[in-house]
Amino acid sequence: MTERRAHPRPRCCRISPYPASPSSCRHCRKGAHAVPYHARVMKARLAEGPVGRHLWELMVPMMIGLLAMISFGLVDAWFVSRLGPLPLAAVSYTQPVGFVVAAVAMGIGVGASSVIARLLGQGNRRRVRRIATHAFMLSGMLGLVLLAAGWIFMEDIFGVMGADETTLPLVRDYMEIYLVGLVFVIGPAIGGSILRALGDAKSPGVLLALTALVNAILDPILIFGLFGFPRMEVQGAALATVIANLLSLAAMLVIGIRRDKFLTLRGMKLILDSWKRILHVGLSATASGLMAPLTSAFVVAMVARFGQTAVAGFGVGIRTEALALLPYMALGAAIGPFVGQNAGAERMDRVREAHNWCLRFTTIYGLSVAALLSIFAVPIVGLFTHDEGAMSAAVTQLRILPWTYCLLGVTIIANTSLNALGKPLAAMMVSLCRTLLVYVPLSWLLGLWFGLIGVFFGGALGNLVSAAVGFLLLRRGLRQVELTGALPDNNRVKAQA
Repeated sequence: MTERRAHPRPRCCRISPYPASPSSCRHCRKGAHAVPYHARVMKARLAEGPVGRHLWELMVPMMIGLLAMISFGLVDAWFVSRLGPLPLAAVSYTQPVGFVVAAVAMGIGVGASSVIARLLGQGNRRRVRRIATHAFMLSGMLGLVLLAAGWIFMEDIFGVMGADETTLPLVRDYMEIYLVGLVFVIGPAIGGSILRALGDAKSPGVLLALTALVNAILDPILIFGLFGFPRMEVQGAALATVIANLLSLAAMLVIGIRRDKFLTLRGMKLILDSWKRILHVGLSATASGLMAPLTSAFVVAMVARFGQTAVAGFGVGIRTEALALLPYMALGAAIGPFVGQNAGAERMDRVREAHNWCLRFTTIYGLSVAALLSIFAVPIVGLFTHDEGAMSAAVTQLRILPWTYCLLGVTIIANTSLNALGKPLAAMMVSLCRTLLVYVPLSWLLGLWFGLIGVFFGGALGNLVSAAVGFLLLRRGLRQVELTGALPDNNRVKAQA
């Protein structure tokens, strides 16, 4: 039998591990790739094509997902509030636990994303699959550890937080279900980070929105016992959260196993090595994530010296800022995978181009939002409260801090990029400057000297210092990578497991 002669591959099909054929080339010429979907996914797509378009495509779905997650908590609070003040207070006590879980999940997700994006840029697909699989397994282990710790120390934790005999039973009802489903809460967050590292921001954004929608549908059914379901009250709110996240995790696994095929059972003997690489960045990212709520608690305590109305106004300002800063959060989630893939592919010119694009965006957006909030501060605050003291505090906050939003954007870009380059200690230093090292002491000191306005100027100076430190550390980190190739996992000839 005459041996069939291999047809030369066109450029667009060279990423495929499958044999080329005339039909595949013909499909390529027509623009319909005959390469399997997962083979196209497992390619450093962010290392080629227009930089600005890639960043927009990563940002927009993430913004939709973040809006969905904000609505997640608001919907829970609204339905539980129909039960009365005690159930609402009980669920409010659980929010700090949710912040800790979110910080852990996001930290591990940042670690996995950092490693995967760099490996993908290097073309090391086998190790990408191995790291992605082991990241999911790490999420399961962390869920079990947090479950055990939460179950053992539940009453001690919430007792210290101030829960009394009237609210503690309701807190226990909520947490017992929430803790059991903790694995399902952590898994989707890590899965979303993996998909973004592969260059797919649309799927996690859609899944976040669908998760919030499922939760909104299940909340009234399970809380109030509609359509024949038992009335579960606060337990129903917890169960709705767990079920919504379980469905999201199932969808993530389907994507990973059947569509993108980035999950594999090979290389299980290297699981500890994978966890070490993930935690190298993930632990510091988790610590950085925990600094924000800790700093917020300190600042609230400082504001409380000026009265409860000042605290109420500060709360209004914080909620307004959370919405205004959503594009920065989305940009931070976008720049990490982009920097990782391009650094792994040794395209540092594209990394610098992306940073210039981000600086332009943060400057234009930050100054525009600052101007709008300064002009419309009074009507915006009036949507939340009409108390004179609370309005005065919130309006003052919205006329000072937003003018440093562009600097906060620089901080976020620097922090995320340093993590993507595998430099977690430098990234944590940027976070420390933004929070505990500068923001807290300056707010305390200026608050003593100038009153409430001094607290807000302390926050503004914290943004300034952290932006300067972040800019310098990022510039040094980029220079090191360009001169020495000092990236983790940059050995292209290392055996692939």
